[in-house]
Amino acid sequence: MSVALTQLQNDRLAHILEGLKAGNVPPAGDPVHTAFLRDNAERSGLTPARYPGLFKAIGSGGAATDRAAESSGVTDGQHVEFISSSQSNKAVTSRAVLSRIRPVAQAIVWLNVVNENGGTRTTLASGVAVSFATQTIFVETDPETALPPLPTGTMTGIVSFAITYQDGTVEVSSTAAPWASQASRDPVVVDPAIRSDRKTGDLNDIVIGLARGYDNNQGTRNKTDIDYWYWQNMQNLGTNPLLVPLSGSMKFDYKLAPLDSYPPFLEFYLAHKEGGMSELTGGDSSRYLPHFRIDDADPEGRTLKFVLRAPYNDAGDAIEFPSKNWVADTQAFFSARVSVTFEDYERHGSGWSSIVSSLKPDTDPKDGVAFIKPIVYVWHCLVAGTQITLADGTTKAVEDFTSEDVVVSGDGTRPVQATLAQPHSGPITVLEFADGATLAGSATHPVVTPSGTVHAGALAVGDTVLTRHGTTTVTATRQETQTNGGLFNLWLVPEGAGPTTMIANGIVVGDYQIQVQLLRDAARDDRAVRAKLPESLHVDFDSWVADRAASA
Repeated sequence: MSVALTQLQNDRLAHILEGLKAGNVPPAGDPVHTAFLRDNAERSGLTPARYPGLFKAIGSGGAATDRAAESSGVTDGQHVEFISSSQSNKAVTSRAVLSRIRPVAQAIVWLNVVNENGGTRTTLASGVAVSFATQTIFVETDPETALPPLPTGTMTGIVSFAITYQDGTVEVSSTAAPWASQASRDPVVVDPAIRSDRKTGDLNDIVIGLARGYDNNQGTRNKTDIDYWYWQNMQNLGTNPLLVPLSGSMKFDYKLAPLDSYPPFLEFYLAHKEGGMSELTGGDSSRYLPHFRIDDADPEGRTLKFVLRAPYNDAGDAIEFPSKNWVADTQAFFSARVSVTFEDYERHGSGWSSIVSSLKPDTDPKDGVAFIKPIVYVWHCLVAGTQITLADGTTKAVEDFTSEDVVVSGDGTRPVQATLAQPHSGPITVLEFADGATLAGSATHPVVTPSGTVHAGALAVGDTVLTRHGTTTVTATRQETQTNGGLFNLWLVPEGAGPTTMIANGIVVGDYQIQVQLLRDAARDDRAVRAKLPESLHVDFDSWVADRAASA
């Protein structure tokens, strides 16, 4: 995305920036903001002919809507995660995240980093992200067009977006975040991280089990593909927070001021792949300040250490985010920004350091930003009382399982390596079958048919499913509402003959591993994504697929 603006484009940017700095959200139909978004699209190479849905959304002038929110406190949100400079090319680099709870059809997000020095405004870095049927979107500045930081002035990140929701409503707006502190070297992150001895399972994510696990976080008996187990013997299925451990150190360029007089400013965020964001800043994050201290082992007083962890049986000192009303996917993206004051404030001012979840590797150790893996919380997915067939032919309720119980699975039997439990108040899918069986759970629980594995919610009357000794057909489907209940699942040992299936009320279903794979396969299927979209966005989607292939 080009950072070269015409004079008219720069004037519009200045107008928008002044309004945002004054706390004014662009009003609906504001012609200057509409033109500013068109400028962003033009600089991104997006044209009305190839992206008519986008330009229709921009032209509608739809104002920012009230932030959607779940009862737990998870809300719509967007924020700039960092603005720094790359050590490889000395250019400005930045990233922002936007997340929405309502189902999104199309979202285009732009990020502009602007330097202000008196009345002069210079765009130093810009980037665009185009997405479809995605609730959480990351946008990064383009390193190929970014400029080096200027020696004077302050920087601001402008996040602009045009969102078309599945119901046809539109949201277009911009927000701004000032960023005047200088960056330091990358922090050292001990937690959260993939367990050093874990070599199997999901190696693209840090895996946290908010359920009844097999270990006490000491590693001595942990045979699961989990990095942290919290509340492993949980029986009370009340609302539970999402815990993030955070420990490590940050070394800054200058000596830190005493923390009792100048405590660090903490900002913690957790963005959910399914949509929505939790934010802990200011007073909400102050409870964690006692766990940050200047490292006594550093004679220069430049190192900040922090340890926020949870034992296996309570929240301890770990960062507590609100619980999330999951539908299907529990992947989340954590970010933390710590701002400090230097002892010689007149000369050095303040500094910052950030930790952010990223799907990409960290290639710059000195830009002040440490990349960690995304976090996956494991739980799900059948109602209590569902009978799972054991190796000896007897059955046992899914909520009563313990690790190392052995079940009928695949072409033989398998031990259970972890049991998963989820508090749940909300919809469940109920299936009835010709052989008299009933199966109830989340719409995303995998059910095995003669032609493959499908989500329970995708089954219709007349469809055939596998049973332990043959097949049966679906005779009825319905949605029910569960209140203050729980959903449960098993995580089977992957080694063995055949897939990690199990028998639930006589029906062949998948375990947690199959469920995760089924969800991720669906998200990568362009035909399935296109089918979800309004017809008015099909040209946009086809253009995006072509652009993606051309840049691969």
